[in-house]
Amino acid sequence: AIMGAQLAELRHEESERAAAVVGAKEIVWLDYRDGYLEHTLDLRRAIARIFRTFMPHRFVVQDPAPVIEDFFINHPDHRAVGQASLDVSLTAGTTPGHFPELLDEGIEPWRGLREVWIAGPGGGATVVDISDTIDAKIEALLCHRSQLGDDAEQIGSWVREWTAKRGEEHGYAHAESFRVIAEGPGFHSSEQDDESDLASAPVDPRSAPTSKGDG
Repeated sequence: AIMGAQLAELRHEESERAAAVVGAKEIVWLDYRDGYLEHTLDLRRAIARIFRTFMPHRFVVQDPAPVIEDFFINHPDHRAVGQASLDVSLTAGTTPGHFPELLDEGIEPWRGLREVWIAGPGGGATVVDISDTIDAKIEALLCHRSQLGDDAEQIGSWVREWTAKRGEEHGYAHAESFRVIAEGPGFHSSEQDDESDLASAPVDPRSAPTSKGDG
């Protein structure tokens, strides 16, 4: 079995191939060990640094729930990074008093966030038609061979089945759904905002960087 630094290097290569498939512009590596990620202040600071640097209007995060709808146990890494990311969207990325050392690095809080999209197997009320991108989604997923193991041959058919079921009731061949938070104390008006109506604009996942907490 591949372990340690060799596995980390392989995961980097797989992630870069997957990013190229979907047109992601940049990956920010945090180099945490796979399966050992915890929701700590160090993790929250690291994500806050990225959040403030890239200044997103939409922030897509992992669902932090430990168990989703009584059918899925969420990966501990996903839970940790999801909770830390939500904390960043509310305070750590938006408030000067949180991690003032980032100010010393010249990294100001970002108060232009409009929406948080929570992604996970449970889905949510906001449905996105992915019929035109389902092939790219599966191709990108299959780039992560070291994580798929014996499931690699079946994963494509599983994803098509899941997304078809989710899209059926909405008239789409394939769909994903999200919980979207578009209001609340973490969303601030700011002169940093532009005048475009991003709340009604379609989502383009290729326009945002991807952060990876595991390596």
